[in-house]
Amino acid sequence: MKTTKSKTHSTLAAGLLVLLSFTLNNVIAQLRTPSSVGKYEKGTVTLENGDTINGYIFMDMMNPQEFQKRVNLIDEKAYTAFSAGENVDKAVVVYDANDLQSFTLENGKKFKQAKYANLFAKRAQDQIPNKLMLEVAAEGKITVFKKYHHTQGIVTPYLPDRTKVNDAEYVKWQENNFEILSQKEGEEAKNMSTINLKSLFGDNKTVLTDYAKNKYGFRDLFVKGPVFESSFQLNTLEAFTKMVDDYNKS
Repeated sequence: MKTTKSKTHSTLAAGLLVLLSFTLNNVIAQLRTPSSVGKYEKGTVTLENGDTINGYIFMDMMNPQEFQKRVNLIDEKAYTAFSAGENVDKAVVVYDANDLQSFTLENGKKFKQAKYANLFAKRAQDQIPNKLMLEVAAEGKITVFKKYHHTQGIVTPYLPDRTKVNDAEYVKWQENNFEILSQKEGEEAKNMSTINLKSLFGDNKTVLTDYAKNKYGFRDLFVKGPVFESSFQLNTLEAFTKMVDDYNKS
């Protein structure tokens, strides 16, 4: 009897070890790896109190959760040193999303603080509202944001395996698969999967009529991304922002 139990325990332990190894390998594949696309881009940070600071902001589309949570900023002198190949880690000033209103890049992109609760998270603690710096796709009475996917830790196995694709391929996937959030004035940001378009635009009959006539292409373009329940792609963003722009102009 003791021998049988021992064999059973050994078999169970071996099975758990294999499962743990498989899970660990999946996690390791998604953990942060050296990125060739991360760089400092010229921009301006607007603090919570309204003060502005010019400098260079670190942007890395292989790890977008970093610039969505905080801004790493260096000044002109440090940027010159960085461009010469020097380590400038000690010169970096970090601003948490709570400390910021927004930041803009010289290329025209704007990122604005938004409070968002991920209702699709599996763990209750991950559904707590957090302040993030999100890319603005349209701004006005309704603001549209792009929220890029988290790429570290235990994430979906459908995310590109960073050990098997190059940086350019990984970034291309990131840029074409993201959450679309909308935020009406006075409200918190919501994922597009959870909103009712007729309710969101209900106080504008012209926009609703154009929507019914398929002016914005939702019948053809309203498609979710291939991976996440809350994910969308560029064609959906284009259709949605056209509708929001018409609403904001009225």
